[in-house]
Amino acid sequence: MSTTTALAEPVDVAVIRAAEPQPDTAINGARLWLWWLGGSVVFCGTQLFAGAAGSLLTLAMPLLFTAGIVAGVVLNRPTARWPWLLLASAGVITVVGYGIWVAGASMVAFSIFMIVYPLEAAALLLIVRGASWRRDRAGMLDTAMICVGLALACWLLVITPLMRVRTALPGEVFAVLFPFGDVLLLGVLIRFFISRGMRNAAFWQISASLLLQTATHMATLLSMVWGVKSPDFGAVSSLSGFLMAGAALHPSMRLLTAQPVRPVTDMSPARVLLVNLACMGAPGLLIAQGLLQHGRVGWFAAGIGCIALFALVALRMVDLVGQVQDKARQLDAVAHIDALTTLPNRRAWDLELSRRIASARRHGTPVVVAILDLDRFKLYNDEHGHQGGDELLSLAAAGWRAELRPEDLLARYGGEEFGAIFDHSRLSDADRIIERLQAATPLGQTFSAGAALWNGSESAEELLARADAALYAAKRAGRDRVFISSNH
Repeated sequence: MSTTTALAEPVDVAVIRAAEPQPDTAINGARLWLWWLGGSVVFCGTQLFAGAAGSLLTLAMPLLFTAGIVAGVVLNRPTARWPWLLLASAGVITVVGYGIWVAGASMVAFSIFMIVYPLEAAALLLIVRGASWRRDRAGMLDTAMICVGLALACWLLVITPLMRVRTALPGEVFAVLFPFGDVLLLGVLIRFFISRGMRNAAFWQISASLLLQTATHMATLLSMVWGVKSPDFGAVSSLSGFLMAGAALHPSMRLLTAQPVRPVTDMSPARVLLVNLACMGAPGLLIAQGLLQHGRVGWFAAGIGCIALFALVALRMVDLVGQVQDKARQLDAVAHIDALTTLPNRRAWDLELSRRIASARRHGTPVVVAILDLDRFKLYNDEHGHQGGDELLSLAAAGWRAELRPEDLLARYGGEEFGAIFDHSRLSDADRIIERLQAATPLGQTFSAGAALWNGSESAEELLARADAALYAAKRAGRDRVFISSNH
């Protein structure tokens, strides 16, 4: 039977078990969440048709928002409670702002309202963990580029026209800054979808809440820009708050907090399109502003936006270059390191031998090459199994490497054969080193070796052929021996 679950993102079972509420708690939480959603429909419907009384319901909404989140934290007991409580405090701050606004201090009230945006954004990033730039610099930079493009659009197409009608705005300057807060929340939403992580009921409620919140605010401000009567979005705004609090009441909120999001390494077409639109936004927005506002363009804001975007693009390029260099180093290590013994492999040996012979030719220094072959390795492998053979190879490599000088090179030549290069050494020096290697051979095993001193003119292949011939002579003589090749 075919299934698509194999394509789903894997989740750590231990995290799920640790975050899973007790059955009675989960049932009670699900029931409370259903009651909460049902109550939100009644509340928003009443607010929509209550007329002037709907304003009182609007004032009550922040308190319900805070109460719902606190109830969800108490009921579901997430592993990290304080980010949810930080989110709940946004409702209390909003109520304080309403009180100051009623008292007549509109400037102070709207400055307090502005605090809610970064507070809510920080809390949500902490709730849906994994937004650290150290874990996903590319995602953070892409989000920043998109946000700069959105902020520039808000400034040129919304805030600038609003400042021309500022006399109609309560709180004056602070009111026109609200779109920046909405851009910040949209950035949080974009950050969630750029990363890969838990997509459960709580996540989708938070996402829908952010979308409704920013959409209603922008629709209200755009109606003021266009000089049309704004519909009453109070019910929609309340629904946004109910959805956010409903995310805290839903039992899945525990998994949302416990399972961190993970960076997405590949660039999807949608992500590439969003970043490109953000980068091309400045000139496009200047054209749009010139057409819509009779040639009056905000060249200064567009210039600042371009500088910010170019700086972010440069940082993104540096990050990409760093990723490519890291991958290149990893591939180089894989290509030149033997996985079992962590010694240089045959490819690295060939390159290093050619390099050292070239250096010896330039400086006239001696160099000795030796081939080491574990005696009767096939018999040992048959008796102890492949794991036993692998263990012997690993232990031999570690033991021999510890006996070499810093300038010497030990590599896995192939199978049970190892190659050694002794720089600035004569055959007598190499013999003493090989004697130490014989003493360090583990598990009571022995090896045979053949060594050859470079004659000053031969190629690497010719030098290796002489060392190999000496090795086979040692094996024919009874093994556990070291033979040297005479120079020709």
